[in-house]
Amino acid sequence: MEKISYVLLIILCNLFSLITCLNIVRPRGVPFERASLYRPEKDFSCFDGSIVIPFSFVNDDYCDCLDSSDEPGTSACPNGTFYCTNAGHTSLVIPSSRVNDGICDCCDGSDEWAFDQKKSPCGSTCEQLGRAARVEAERVQQMYVAGNEIRAQLIGKAKEQRAEKQNKISDLLQQKHDAEVIRNQTMKEKEEAANIEKTVLNTYHLVEELTKKHQDEAKQEKDKIEAQNAFNSIDTNKNNIIDEDEVGAYSTFDQNKDGTISQDEKDYIMQNKKKLSLNDFMSTGWTRLKKLIIFSSFTNEQSEKSIERIDDKRVDDETSNDGVEHLDIDHSIDKPQYTKNIQLIIEKARKARESFEEADRRIRDIQREISHLQESLTKDYGPEDEFATLDGECYEFADRDYVYKLCLFDQVTQRPKNGGSEVRLGAWNKWIGEPKYHTMLYDRGQSCWNGPPRSTHVHLICGLEPAIISASEPNRCEYAMDFVVPSACTQPDEKTQVSEHDEL
Repeated sequence: MEKISYVLLIILCNLFSLITCLNIVRPRGVPFERASLYRPEKDFSCFDGSIVIPFSFVNDDYCDCLDSSDEPGTSACPNGTFYCTNAGHTSLVIPSSRVNDGICDCCDGSDEWAFDQKKSPCGSTCEQLGRAARVEAERVQQMYVAGNEIRAQLIGKAKEQRAEKQNKISDLLQQKHDAEVIRNQTMKEKEEAANIEKTVLNTYHLVEELTKKHQDEAKQEKDKIEAQNAFNSIDTNKNNIIDEDEVGAYSTFDQNKDGTISQDEKDYIMQNKKKLSLNDFMSTGWTRLKKLIIFSSFTNEQSEKSIERIDDKRVDDETSNDGVEHLDIDHSIDKPQYTKNIQLIIEKARKARESFEEADRRIRDIQREISHLQESLTKDYGPEDEFATLDGECYEFADRDYVYKLCLFDQVTQRPKNGGSEVRLGAWNKWIGEPKYHTMLYDRGQSCWNGPPRSTHVHLICGLEPAIISASEPNRCEYAMDFVVPSACTQPDEKTQVSEHDEL
């Protein structure tokens, strides 16, 4: 037992000596993992293998190697790097150009070695920074743990919502089936009622047209008889010809009621002819005579009013109304006056159409709801649906000029704080980048003036309360947001763990 303890003691002493030796020979600015490449007892070989130089050339403030590997602790090489040990805190690698620049980059002050200790800008703050970093790391770790617990709850809630949506889809599919049965029935009733309505109305209009046709024929026949009688009354010598003397003896042609029939009044009836046959009279003369009869009757009934004389030339020119415009005849066509039975048939057809439209609209509404639920079930809400409960939730963030609004899995908008129209900065598209489920892409927004459509990257950060913490436009028409949310708290970030090596 003592022999084993002695052997272990020897091994530990050798290891300690080796570590001490490595610490002694490790040149300034060299990380621990590369200490074995800098051996003072042998020449130094540049890492790129270009040349071999004496070890005394290492950190001699002159750059010999093209890859700057011979000057890890000076600023001689433009592309060199300096390793800050920062014992008690996190190690750091800085460009060689920042060595001895009068600014302390390493918390242990090792990068400003050329300064006199009393005049050095640095003091060792690694222990203090290390303690603060460990406190912050512990806080972040606790936040990740708490956020992960909330995330687990959100996953459970998302599973419940998914099950509810699936059950809702099943119920809606049954409702849709029942509604389709009703729609098919109402469609049949609508078609039957429409066919009856069409048949009845077609019959009604056909009878109406025939009746009107017969009435028109009877009217034409009556008018023809009246014209023949009027012609016979004017044709006093019964020679089937009307001449000016016969017109002059017919008092109705006295338009101005002055007791005589002037030549103009004769010409108006005679159509500027000397004689009129029966056909001539019936084509024009009879029409003009009827107007004079109507005018004469109107004048007698309204004797107290002043009536202007009929203008012969206007009557000849205005063939569209034949000079009776002043009579203010109503030319409107009355709507058909259906019988009570026909009105009942029309009303029944109208109600059947309304019932069908209502049933059809019901099916469209159900299908729209089904499609919306199915779409939400196919969205990528994360590997365990941890982001599902955020769907449709909206959050706002205001800076000096704008108010940004993020509606998760929907869209991103921006509006001026001092009033103005809202601008769409993008619509939900997909997850992008690595690690996955840390960056959301919203694109296809409104186009910029002479530019591309707007788009937004939303970066998700672990946090206990959902909130937008920043919004910016790093590139023209390209926006970025930082959004804290418990769903992003997967496992505590390894960077928050303080390694034993960093604490040495």
